Amino acid sequence: MKWFRIFLLVLAGYMCNNLLFAQKSSYFEYEGYSQAVYKHFSKQSVYVPMEDSVLLAMDIFLPRSQADSFARFPVLLMYTPYNRSYFFPKMGLAKHTLSSLTGNGWGPVYDMTTFDYVQTLLSHGYAVAIADMRGTGASFGSQMPLMPQLGRDGKVLIDWIAAQSWCSGKVGMMGPSYLGWSQFLTAANQPEALKCIMPEVIGFEMFTAGNRPGGIAATRWLKNFSRRLEAYNRNDYNFKNFILPSLPVVDEDGDGKLTDERPLLDSAVLAGAAAPRYKDGKPRSQHFYLQATRQHLDNVPVAYFLDSSARYFDSHGPAPYDTLTYCHSNPGYYGPEIMASKIPIYHVGGWFDGFTRGTCKLYASFKEANPSKMMIGPRVHFPAIPKAYQKYFDYEGDYAKQLLTEQLRFFDYHLKGIDNGVMNEPPVYIYVMNQGWRAEDNWPLDRQQITSWYFTEGHGLSTSAGKPGTDTSQVDFRHTSSYGKRMLNRWIMYTAGPKTLMDRSLADQQCLIYETEVLEADMEVTGHPVINLWVASDQDYGDFFVYLCDVDEDGRSLYVTEGELRAGWHQLQPPEEQTAYRTKVKPELPWHGYKRAQWTDRPLAGGKAIELRFDMLPTSWLFKKGHKIRIAIAGADRGNFELNPYLCPEGKCPDTHIYVHRSQVMPSRIELPIIPATATPLDR
Repeated sequence: MKWFRIFLLVLAGYMCNNLLFAQKSSYFEYEGYSQAVYKHFSKQSVYVPMEDSVLLAMDIFLPRSQADSFARFPVLLMYTPYNRSYFFPKMGLAKHTLSSLTGNGWGPVYDMTTFDYVQTLLSHGYAVAIADMRGTGASFGSQMPLMPQLGRDGKVLIDWIAAQSWCSGKVGMMGPSYLGWSQFLTAANQPEALKCIMPEVIGFEMFTAGNRPGGIAATRWLKNFSRRLEAYNRNDYNFKNFILPSLPVVDEDGDGKLTDERPLLDSAVLAGAAAPRYKDGKPRSQHFYLQATRQHLDNVPVAYFLDSSARYFDSHGPAPYDTLTYCHSNPGYYGPEIMASKIPIYHVGGWFDGFTRGTCKLYASFKEANPSKMMIGPRVHFPAIPKAYQKYFDYEGDYAKQLLTEQLRFFDYHLKGIDNGVMNEPPVYIYVMNQGWRAEDNWPLDRQQITSWYFTEGHGLSTSAGKPGTDTSQVDFRHTSSYGKRMLNRWIMYTAGPKTLMDRSLADQQCLIYETEVLEADMEVTGHPVINLWVASDQDYGDFFVYLCDVDEDGRSLYVTEGELRAGWHQLQPPEEQTAYRTKVKPELPWHGYKRAQWTDRPLAGGKAIELRFDMLPTSWLFKKGHKIRIAIAGADRGNFELNPYLCPEGKCPDTHIYVHRSQVMPSRIELPIIPATATPLDR
C-alpha cells in the first residue's frame, strides 16, 4: 500500500507539471521549455583589446540570483556601429519625467536593457553583450564601412567572451542591419564558441543592396545615413534629431559616474587645437573618451560611396583601404568560410525592407551547408510593421513578441541544448500579404509557376501576347516613390517606415502603366518577379524604375514592390561574379556586373532598342478577386535616387521620351511567380 501511495504521488506530480508547463513549440508559440527565472541582472563595461591592440568598448549584462551567483550562461552578442549605450549630457526634470512616463526609465543613461526583449532574454538565463565596433561609440580605432577587419575583431570578441568565468562556452549573435552584417563577417572567421547567428534585414552583396540599386546611387539614403553615423561616431549631442553620445567606459575621476567623462566637445577640442574641459571641472590625465573619439575622425564616411570614384563594383577604397573593393564587403563573398563553419543561421527579413533580396539569397545560397531557417513578414527595415499595414492586412499578434518567441526557440535549441523541435519544422515562414503567415519547405517555393504577363495594346497586361506595337511616354523627372507626410519608403532604413499605406495612385499618373483586366479570382505572387523591357529613347541615356502595384475596385494603386536599372548596365553577367566565383549564388537572378569594363556608354544612342532584364525585390502578395495587377514605369525617382548624371548634368534634364516595344521579337513583359490556389498541408 505504501508503494501504491508513492506511485500516486509521483503520477500526480507528473500530471501537475504537465498541466502547469504544457510544452508547445511552433512558429510564434513557445511554452513549457524555457522559464523566466531571473529577476535581476548585473552590468559591467569593459575594454577588450584586439589583435592590433585597438580597444573595443563592450557592455556585459549577467542574470543574477542569490542561488547561483557563480553560474555560467550562454551569451548573446550584439556587435554594432550605433553605440552600445548612450546618455543625455543635458537632462532636466522635464526630460527625466517624460522618459519615465514613456517607460524608458529615469535616465540619463540608456543601455540595451531599455528594450523589453533584452530584459526577457536576461530573465531566461542568457548573458547579453553588446560591443561598439572600432571607430564607433566609445571604442578606439578607425574604419571604412563594412571592411573585413570588423569580422576579425568579432572573432576576438567572441574568443574573449568564451574565456570568461561567466560564459558557458556557447555564444550566439543577433541583431538587424549592420548588426546582421557583422554576424556573417564574424562567422566567416569561425570562432569556436560561436554556435548560431540570427541576422535580420541585410544584403547578400552590398553594392546594389543599399548603395546603388540597379547601378543608380541611392542618394537620399546614403547622405542621411552618413550624416547620422558620422554624428554618432563624433559622439555628438543633438536632442532634436535624437543623436546621443555613447556612454564612456572608464571612470577616470573615480566618482562612480561615467556620464561626466565626456568632455565638452567642439571642433577645436576634437582637432586638438583646444584643451578639453569637463562639466565637473575636474582634471583628467588620460582622456580615454576624447582619445577614442578623435580616432574616429579618420573613418571613411558612408557618403564616400556616392563619390564618382566609387561608382563601380570593382572600385577600390581610398587609402589605406585601397586593396578593398565592394566584393570584400559582401556576406556572399565569404560563403566558403561561412558554409565550412556549419553555423546554424536564422534569417529574418521584411517584405518592405530595402535588403529583402539579400535575406532570400543568403538563405538559399547557404542552406545546404548551414542548418537554416528564414522568416519574412510585412515589416520595414526597422523591426516593426507600420500601423497602417497592420490595419490593412488585419494583422494578428504583436510582431515584436513574435520575433522574440522565435529568438528564444532558436537560441534555446542551439545554446542551451533544449530539444524544442525548432529545426524539425518547415524551415521557411512567410507572411503572404492579404492572407497571413504560412510555413514552406523551400525558397523559392517549389510549386511556383513562372508566368509571363505581356505588355499589350491599350496598356494591357495579359498572359497572351497582343498585337505588335510601341508605346511612347515622356519622362516626368518629378516622379518620386515617397509616401506620407515624411515622404518615406523602403530605402529610408533608419525610420519606422511610412505611417500611411504606400499609395501610388498619383505617382502612377507620372508613369507609363500596363495593367490586367479585373481578376476573376484571387492570385498569389510569391517569389522574385523579373522584368523584361525592350526600350528605346530619344536620348542616349536612361534610368528605368518599375513598380508592381495592386489596384483595388476604387482605382487606388498600392505599392507592392519595385526594381530599377540604369540602361548602361543592360548586359547580363554571371551571377557568381558578385562573390568572385567563391559562392554559388541562389536563386539565379539577373546580374549586371557593374564593373568599370562592363559599362555601356550611350546605350540608347541612335534610337537603338535594347533589352533590360532585371529582377524586382521579392514579395509575397495576394491580389484579390476584383483587383488589377499594374506595372508602372518611371524614368526617375527624384529625391531618393540620383538623376542620371550623363542624361542630366548638373541636375538639368532634357525633354526625354522612352519607347517600350511589344512584339514577338521584342516581347516586353513581367515574369510573375504565381502560386497555385490549392491549399497545402503547411497552410496556417
